[in-house]
Amino acid sequence: MAIPGLIRNFEATNEILPNRIVVVDTGDFMAAQATGVADNALGVTEQGTDNHLRVDVVMDRIAPVELGGVFFGGEWAVSDAEGRAIPFDKATFAEDDTINIVGKVLETGDAGTIVDIHLTPFIIVK
Repeated sequence: MAIPGLIRNFEATNEILPNRIVVVDTGDFMAAQATGVADNALGVTEQGTDNHLRVDVVMDRIAPVELGGVFFGGEWAVSDAEGRAIPFDKATFAEDDTINIVGKVLETGDAGTIVDIHLTPFIIVK
């Protein structure tokens, strides 16, 4: 169950699907769907938008996110190329200089499952 904290409305610069990780885009209060671990995570959208208008972004606490990989609960998550949460594994991202962690997934699930994530974004710089 989502327990959103700060929800902020942003202008979407492209299509953003529901329950996807979003990032800050160029401009004031602009957001786009995340496309990988190098993207600066902003939060998760619950509804999404398909018409480049405005989108509400859950920026902290607990929000629903779509998984792009298998989680067992309690793993840190990063964004895949489609804005879905995938498990952070330092071996997988050994070549990346900057890794943006989105938060900790609280439930088990396979790719395509909607689960709760505790949004606690931070960055790893090598």
